[in-house]
Amino acid sequence: MPALADAGYRVVAVDLKGHGLSDKPLTAGEYTIDSLVEHLREILDALELDRPCLVGHSMAGSLLYHFAARYPERAGPLALLSPVGLSGAPPMRLYRSLTPRFLMSLLRRFSPRLPVKIALRRAYGDRGTFTEEDVDQYWAPIRLPDSTVALRELLHSYDWHASKGRELERVRIPAICIWGSKDHLMPRDGMELYRRLIPGIKLHEVVGAGHAVHEEAADEVNAELISFFRGN
Repeated sequence: MPALADAGYRVVAVDLKGHGLSDKPLTAGEYTIDSLVEHLREILDALELDRPCLVGHSMAGSLLYHFAARYPERAGPLALLSPVGLSGAPPMRLYRSLTPRFLMSLLRRFSPRLPVKIALRRAYGDRGTFTEEDVDQYWAPIRLPDSTVALRELLHSYDWHASKGRELERVRIPAICIWGSKDHLMPRDGMELYRRLIPGIKLHEVVGAGHAVHEEAADEVNAELISFFRGN
């Protein structure tokens, strides 16, 4: 955020529902693709933003594609960072099997720090390291009421393999995709799908980085984002 702000942009960071300090509704259907697309539209309406540049990491990366496909008139240039959710994610079946619905009551009381640290280890590649303070920052919102349950609902409700479940449209909006070569959540052919769906998309692989590419290689990612936005 500081790098983009220093480059002259107004930067707004959003915790989507179910994430961070935002509300965590638990009624059925809150975390489907369609619901989250409408959620993003409502955010832009509330902020009175017309065709802003949009940056999304991980699930939010694929969500930006779905948003632009439904509301092309509302989306400015797209920046997808380590996007997950169009052609699947290798460990997703395992994660779902470890969080069956009958564990909901346990999940409400279960927010240990160790799984957060393990997840960060998996998210990082060889380009950077995280600190104990970073672990605490990621862990803090998970300790809020219903956080783990909301994340479980997101895990099971979002269509992480949308390319098999629906007809995907081409999006003719300037876009860039940045990801790490050691991203364990990225299928090997994941970028080819984005190349077909968003003609002209710029692809930039950060060698050695993992899923947290924007943290591991901040200078490289910021430089690519600023160059892309200035050119569009």
